[in-house]
Amino acid sequence: MQSILLCVVLGSVLSPGPNNLALNRPYRLEPAPNYPHCTEAGDRTQLTDGRYVQGYFWTQPGTVGWSGRSPITVTIDLGQVQPIAGLSFNTAAGAGGVEFPSAIHVLVSDDSKQWRLAGDLATLSPAPATNGKYTVHRFRTESLATRGRHVKLIVTPSRTFCFVDEIEVFRGPDDLLTKAPQKPAIDDVNGFYRQLLVDTCVRRRLRADGAAVAAGIASASLDAALAGKLKAELKTIQDRIPAHQAKADESFTTVFPIGDLHRRLLALQAALWRGGREGKLVLWQTPSHWDMLSPTQPPGDVAAKIDVRMMMGEFRSAAFNITNTGDQPRKIHLRIEGLGEGIASAGITVHEGLFTDTQSGAPVCAALPKARGNPSAGFELECLPGLHKQVWLTMGPNLPPGEHSGRAVIQETGQTVPLTLKVYPIRLMGPGRPRLHLGGWDYTDRERCYEVGPDNRREFLRTLREHFVDSPWAQSAVLDRGRYDAEGKMVQPPDDSQFRTWLDRWPGSLNMDNFPGARNFYVFASVGESFAGFKMGTAAFKRAISEWITWWGKRFAELASGRGRLHLLLVDEPHNAEMDRVIIEYARVIRAAAPEVVVWEDPTWADPAKATPELFELSHVLCPNLPMWLDRREAFETFYLARKKAGRRLWLYSCSGPGKLLDPYAYHRLQAWFCFQYGAEGMGYWAFGDSNGSSSWNEYGCTVGAYTPLFLDKTTVTPGKHMEAIREGVEDYECLAMLSERIAQVEKAQPGHPALGEAKALLASAASRVTACMTGSKLIYWKEPKDRNLADQVRVEVLEMLMRLGERAR
Repeated sequence: MQSILLCVVLGSVLSPGPNNLALNRPYRLEPAPNYPHCTEAGDRTQLTDGRYVQGYFWTQPGTVGWSGRSPITVTIDLGQVQPIAGLSFNTAAGAGGVEFPSAIHVLVSDDSKQWRLAGDLATLSPAPATNGKYTVHRFRTESLATRGRHVKLIVTPSRTFCFVDEIEVFRGPDDLLTKAPQKPAIDDVNGFYRQLLVDTCVRRRLRADGAAVAAGIASASLDAALAGKLKAELKTIQDRIPAHQAKADESFTTVFPIGDLHRRLLALQAALWRGGREGKLVLWQTPSHWDMLSPTQPPGDVAAKIDVRMMMGEFRSAAFNITNTGDQPRKIHLRIEGLGEGIASAGITVHEGLFTDTQSGAPVCAALPKARGNPSAGFELECLPGLHKQVWLTMGPNLPPGEHSGRAVIQETGQTVPLTLKVYPIRLMGPGRPRLHLGGWDYTDRERCYEVGPDNRREFLRTLREHFVDSPWAQSAVLDRGRYDAEGKMVQPPDDSQFRTWLDRWPGSLNMDNFPGARNFYVFASVGESFAGFKMGTAAFKRAISEWITWWGKRFAELASGRGRLHLLLVDEPHNAEMDRVIIEYARVIRAAAPEVVVWEDPTWADPAKATPELFELSHVLCPNLPMWLDRREAFETFYLARKKAGRRLWLYSCSGPGKLLDPYAYHRLQAWFCFQYGAEGMGYWAFGDSNGSSSWNEYGCTVGAYTPLFLDKTTVTPGKHMEAIREGVEDYECLAMLSERIAQVEKAQPGHPALGEAKALLASAASRVTACMTGSKLIYWKEPKDRNLADQVRVEVLEMLMRLGERAR
């Protein structure tokens, strides 16, 4: 989690304005404030006490703050119906990842049952640009001209954090008390906000895509008549945007096109692309299928072709795009032909790459639902005018060795895409059990957690296992504490029912389509300064911890049937001395009482050399944050590789966001290459189930956008490019590990092998060549340009070298 800079900046003291109706009036906050450095009992009164804070908001007790919550509502009771001229909302942004709210909608009510919208304070009093500097802004207006006893502010944070230290409501003239309300009544505030949020985001999408079409018209070489026609149609569409409303019910998604007006806009884009010529289907490719595809980029001129080289038993992907520049939708059927008997049906899956909008307004083509149809009849695709249709092919894992040539054919037009597969007679080690461990804080011990629940859990678990996840996570409740006497002796053993339920969901056998089960189990223990009522450091505390972990160590061995080890994350992301102290106190006892239990920690010290040394000495596994490592590479390499040399094991993890804006290639796939480069045995991502409070198909309800690399709603689980990239990264690691193993075998059996020196040089340079593009954490984002073909180029070099060294399927 991003930390906020803690420091104090002196500033001028604001004082409440005259005729402040809110002064010392009660209010209600939903949800409760939760930012730790300013949350305290005074939050119940501080927003209307007339006092403005000095210094950084988020370190002052007079500030009220939230982290990861949206929307935030503040409802003030003025005591009686009052004339309201306006109000103010004092906040700050510009440092520590804090940005000003994107909207502050003001509603008023005489009776707290029927509400009326008075305006958006963020629009009436726009925030200044911060340019990355700490800035205080007082959103303020006196133009509302309304009335009410109750004033509700619905605040939409721009990202993760929101802070406010004072709200004022300004008294207006008395004649407002008799003035008839101008706005319609609102009975369902939650429904109103949901509709408002969707309408705001859809209009943003329409304005952005309309601007792209306008720019295209201006830059294209069109005859005057056609340009005039396109401009007139665009103006007609743009004139409708301010009043446009979407149907914001449970069925709403941001899959393109988002409604009929958006469909018209895309059709206008198709007309721009065909430029007065006859419309057609254009088959084309980006330089890499991992490149970010924009819905407004014109179809490219690179002819589509598929050329994939892979091992037996693994998954590899490729893609091409189909763009309809005509004026009517076209349904087509795509068939894979010429590969040989059964290969297309057994080893190739066809997906549709769908565009979805995101909470931040940057559309992505990341969702990969399976295409309708089958290999014999063809896969049915609908190609809408002006909207790229990406065809994503997943090859494997049941392809036979050999070189296979065929084509993807559009039956209706006869257009073809050449397709070449080279499957080396080398098998992914396993079966289905690559060496690199993978986890993602899935918390599948819970009946419902994030967007995973009873209606989609089975599919969620199946999808994780298909992508080589072997390190499931649970929350602390699975390790029940039991009961103890006054000296810390266990008098009632823990209840293991939740733990058994969790283990049952993660069998260790290869009984789900030959994919691996759990090989280790991870629990976020979330410990604190007391345990079962005993203060940390006391004799009773130490005895209770010892008896608790001893009991669980034995019970795990009984229940898990040899499926790896039990790992404990005691304190998440320790980054100060107090957090280190808690870990050390627990780890000392745990290591002495149950040496078979693994202490696993993910330190986020910006300078790990300043951490308490015992943190690293008592942790069996250290899992630093990879984006932090990228920004501090020399210091992190020196420190953590020294810890590894001293006997600590390494993992790497990432928890950046918004998730769908992260580069599947750089952020998700290359993490495995970094693991190989630094000798890490596992990797993790926050978090496989976290869609940030909304369906992945409708990110408009999120605070910062979904983190999950999948597309989740309450009943379905759909793979996304980000999850596919994770799987291919695991396979990349395995390929490198196989080369390392084969070199050792050949060196022992045939020390004079002519390719041995070249193989060693390739192994020594492969990972660093691929990861060299990642010179800082900024490059984890998809929009950042980079060569996304290099990992596959180096991987194929490794496969060719394995063949030269005599590696064959076993």
